Amino acid sequence: MKRSFVLLSLCAMTVLALVSCQDDEGEFIETMYTGFLTGRTNSKGEVKTLKTDFGDTYTVTETEVNSKLRPDTTYRLVCSIALDGNNARIIQLVKPISYIAPPDSVIPDSLRITDPVQIESRYVGGGFLNIIVGVKVQSEESKYKHEINYTRLDTPGKYTFTIYHDAHGDGQVLTKHAYLSIPLYGYAGLAKNDTVFLKCKGYQEDYDIKLLYK
Repeated sequence: MKRSFVLLSLCAMTVLALVSCQDDEGEFIETMYTGFLTGRTNSKGEVKTLKTDFGDTYTVTETEVNSKLRPDTTYRLVCSIALDGNNARIIQLVKPISYIAPPDSVIPDSLRITDPVQIESRYVGGGFLNIIVGVKVQSEESKYKHEINYTRLDTPGKYTFTIYHDAHGDGQVLTKHAYLSIPLYGYAGLAKNDTVFLKCKGYQEDYDIKLLYK
């Protein structure tokens, strides 16, 4: 049940963005998109298709990162991509923490560590609750291995997802980022227009965020 995660300091990946660039003469240069996507690999384990949570689909023609993954598999991803029509070039890529949330009652107390996180972005899209969290660390070379888990508590018409974070005693100096993409399918009784809550301990105040499952 333990979920170790990679802490990132890539500024380009802390927001969702769709930006077109032009030079001084008005010539189109490049359109950039950064955010959560669903990717599909080919028989070689290379990401070849990407779909945004808003329904746009792109064919990957080039990648600038080592994205070797399992072949013929669908992944949740966080990417920065350069767009040319329906073609995409992958510039940055990470895998968010993404798994069906277990019932809160089944996890042991050893995983209910409530070290704080900072919710920097959250939205429901593509059938997922997508979250960017800021996590404070002592330094860029911090030796501590942070762990994050989430669970669900469901009642009719309402699901509550709780984030648990174990910093293992790390200091709180610099902020790095982790990415969560919680599936909102596969739960009995959860339907569109139901209420989804997100709860966790924050650095300044605790979070109790209400969202609508669309």
